[in-house]
Amino acid sequence: MRTFTCLAVTAAFLVNPFCVSPACADVYRCVLDGGHISYQQIPCSDESQPMELNDRRSGWSALRPGERRLLNSYRDKDAARRRKPAALPKAQVKDSKACWKKRTQLEAVRAKLHRGYRLKAGAELRRKRNNYEDYLRQFCP
Repeated sequence: MRTFTCLAVTAAFLVNPFCVSPACADVYRCVLDGGHISYQQIPCSDESQPMELNDRRSGWSALRPGERRLLNSYRDKDAARRRKPAALPKAQVKDSKACWKKRTQLEAVRAKLHRGYRLKAGAELRRKRNNYEDYLRQFCP
């Protein structure tokens, strides 16, 4: 933060000497070819006159109430997304560990079925796979 402040102050001192004349802040309205309108700080032609601006403020301005509500809603959504999930009750933690274990066992059986097996082991592997799938379908989300 301190570095940013130093840079901002340095930039302000470097820019100000180049803006010596009061015409530096003038705005000119130029009509380009095809009817397009351009606003710039440099006169379009010799007879160009600067525009009369009612409000010469620039930079930061406060948010309107609707914009403030929208910003706060975005901040709330972001904070909710970053918030840690609430701790699970012990029963759910136990269930989730059991479900994780069953999923791991199911993956091991599927890997054996995919790799290949002996003729005697095939029926046993398919029975285990079906049992694990039924358990997961019934007890795990």
